[in-house]
Amino acid sequence: MKVFSLSLLSLFLGLALAGANPLPKEPGSKITRNEAQHIALRQSKDARVTAAKLATIEGKKIWVIEIAQGKREKTVHVDAVSGRVVSTQKK
Repeated sequence: MKVFSLSLLSLFLGLALAGANPLPKEPGSKITRNEAQHIALRQSKDARVTAAKLATIEGKKIWVIEIAQGKREKTVHVDAVSGRVVSTQKK
């Protein structure tokens, strides 16, 4: 009986984990918010993300990531499909 119960529990747990998606993607985006933040942070050492939102700019889905590094701030635009950095603007 214990073996059956453990097998059934393992089956349900496996199915639950297979269906779980911890990082859902926004509609029209192949890159998650978390992935876009990591891409934007590659350019700046010891920086942190202060804001992230998905926007449509010139018909393209773009992650707009705001980064603070000490007293300096900048905005990084990451293409939501390819993951490429499209532009960087210092504030």
